[in-house]
Amino acid sequence: MKKNSLLILSILFFVFSNSANAGKLYKWVDNNGKISFSDKVPPEESKREREELNKEGRTVAVQDAAKTPEEIQQLKKIDNLQKTQDMFLQLQLAKDAALLKTFRTEEDIDTLAKSKFEMIDSHISIATSQSKTLRKQLIIHQKAAANFERAGKAIPAKSLANIELAQDQFNKNQQEISEFESQKIQLSQQLSTDKQRFNTLKKQAGERPNIHNETIPSLSLGELSCHNKTCDSLWEKAITFITQSGSKIIYRSDKLILTKTPKLSKDRGLSLTKVSHEQQTNIILDIRCADSKGGKETCRSKQTSQLAENFNQLAD
Repeated sequence: MKKNSLLILSILFFVFSNSANAGKLYKWVDNNGKISFSDKVPPEESKREREELNKEGRTVAVQDAAKTPEEIQQLKKIDNLQKTQDMFLQLQLAKDAALLKTFRTEEDIDTLAKSKFEMIDSHISIATSQSKTLRKQLIIHQKAAANFERAGKAIPAKSLANIELAQDQFNKNQQEISEFESQKIQLSQQLSTDKQRFNTLKKQAGERPNIHNETIPSLSLGELSCHNKTCDSLWEKAITFITQSGSKIIYRSDKLILTKTPKLSKDRGLSLTKVSHEQQTNIILDIRCADSKGGKETCRSKQTSQLAENFNQLAD
């Protein structure tokens, strides 16, 4: 079969090269699998994918087939997704750069956090001491008012004003202590987040992450929906899924997962994006292939569409 194809190509090139109208040679396949060669593409075949061949019969360019309205809509969706991915990536890269610039080791993070905890505890100690004084003042004013009531006298306006002022000061003091306690909780959470992110960055590959701009997208997207309580576990299942698919993760954040950029025709680059809208979150699997004839075939293959279908079953 291969020898016959080469023979046909040789004959065709001989004919066209000796023709007065010698020019480019195109190859295309119709719906029945019939392969055609010509220096001109008939109008009825102009919407098909076609290859431009050189004198050796090698493909030097590929003209994509005309897109259907559904494919155009899907490509717009993928383009918007890629813009979202780029936004997530740039924001996270800026945060990561600041984190790595501030800390050299995990112990540096602990040291800074310790000093902040000590400062907050100092404020709490002072506020707690003030609380005792303010409470005593409030009790004194309340007892004075109670004496007037036991004597059957009206409580003076000044006494009521003193009670109101003391109560207001005591309430503000308690609110201040509560805010300091909240700061400790937030600081503790930030400490955990920074240490986890710091260790993640140290373990990630040295390859600079990108959203595979130089690749071509598959029209097969995977998409899962979840609510706040179920998203964390589903996100981890999605990460496990692409890992088990043989893809190497080179960048990981809480909203974006990127794998190694596909280089060979058989390779696939996968990404996960977590996009939240109010109470619902969507986890989207984007599949990309090398920008080549073989890469296009990989992205259009049944295996690629099946990969997206299997991903969509993770929520079952």
